[in-house]
Amino acid sequence: MRLPQITFGKVLAGTAVILVVTGGTAYAANTVGSSDIIDGSIKSVDIKDEGIGSVDILNGNIKSVDILDNDIKSIDIRNDSILTGDILNDQVTTEDIRDSDIISIDVADGTLTTDDILNGTITGDDIADGSVASADVQDESLTNSDLGTDSVQATEVADNSLDSGEIIDFGLSNEDIGVLEAEVNADGTLASSDHFGTTSTSLGTGSYQVDFGINVSFCTPVVTQGEAGVGGAGGAITGVTDRAGNANAFFVTTRDAAGAGVNTSFHIIVVC
Repeated sequence: MRLPQITFGKVLAGTAVILVVTGGTAYAANTVGSSDIIDGSIKSVDIKDEGIGSVDILNGNIKSVDILDNDIKSIDIRNDSILTGDILNDQVTTEDIRDSDIISIDVADGTLTTDDILNGTITGDDIADGSVASADVQDESLTNSDLGTDSVQATEVADNSLDSGEIIDFGLSNEDIGVLEAEVNADGTLASSDHFGTTSTSLGTGSYQVDFGINVSFCTPVVTQGEAGVGGAGGAITGVTDRAGNANAFFVTTRDAAGAGVNTSFHIIVVC
């Protein structure tokens, strides 16, 4: 049996029949445009992996509504490829930035202002040691609350820069101005002193030692007879000198008018 000869016309006719029967539609290459695609009908499974390149995206043609929430990650963006022109004003918030993801080289010099920093968000950990200089602090903007207790030492104060206006009236103690004092009872016990560590003892009738616990060998002492509290002051001949072998103490004597030693209370003031 001889088979009929297949011709080009018969092939075309057969193809037309198939299209009619199946209801198909033939498209020539590059004839499908965006108007031929139902909005929202293209999904990620319709696109070959790594099939879209930068040449496929017209400037400004991709909008936020075209991207699933949280679907773009850092691995989808080439390093150093996003510029300020790619970001709408006020579109980036703290929720868009991963902790510690922004470093100094990501910020143009001199572009941050106080409006870009939330109040109270800069802490000591955010500032390099020794990086804040006087030029970074507004003149006369620091107050007592900005300084730690006892954080200002003599080396932080310029010579001859303090006057009476910086000192509260009666705010200095005797120790602050180099003055020590003590009141000693007749039996040699210490009645009072403004310096912690002061001690006194009787060395015999009319002889005492007053020890201030610090070197007072360069100071000048003055002693007068007097009671520690309310009472009469009979008076006495008093004497005072540095204590031999003890740079922290003074030797005090109290005598009557005849020059004999007598036990009596006294006050000692030391100016250093």
